[in-house]
Amino acid sequence: MLMEKEVILSYNDQLNFETIGILLNKLENEMKARGVKIGVYKKMLIIMVESLENIYKYTEITFENYHPKFFVEKFEDHFLLSAGNTVYNKDIDKLKNKIDKINKLDRDGLKKLYKETITDGKFSSKGGAGLGFIEMAKISGNKIDYRFEEINNELSYYFLDLRVNCK
Repeated sequence: MLMEKEVILSYNDQLNFETIGILLNKLENEMKARGVKIGVYKKMLIIMVESLENIYKYTEITFENYHPKFFVEKFEDHFLLSAGNTVYNKDIDKLKNKIDKINKLDRDGLKKLYKETITDGKFSSKGGAGLGFIEMAKISGNKIDYRFEEINNELSYYFLDLRVNCK
């Protein structure tokens, strides 16, 4: 059975700080207009910030049909945040391993991994150590869905979907 959905927010272009601010304001306005509970809105906001920050920091080369993407859709019992950006093929296994490790953990495991990640000091040149993924999974209470679509021998397009329950 297909669930009806409503597109709340849709963006498909280059990102900069000004655009991120505009998108965050749009989310706030859309959530207020729909009477979304403050707890659900806060979860959505934190996950959206993490997603947009990842796109901003890690989008590699962009092509005409492969701009960064960000969507928020409302279903009957949940919201779906979807993000997409280009990644180097050489980085895919590392990214998959991080997300798969996170997806295997329960809430307590995520808290423990977060503390370990902060204290071990293994940050990349762009600042990431996977903390954003841990935070998104912890806050949403759901697994991170992802997939890759190869563009060429060097790049792929990375899609991330995260569900936030309306309760």
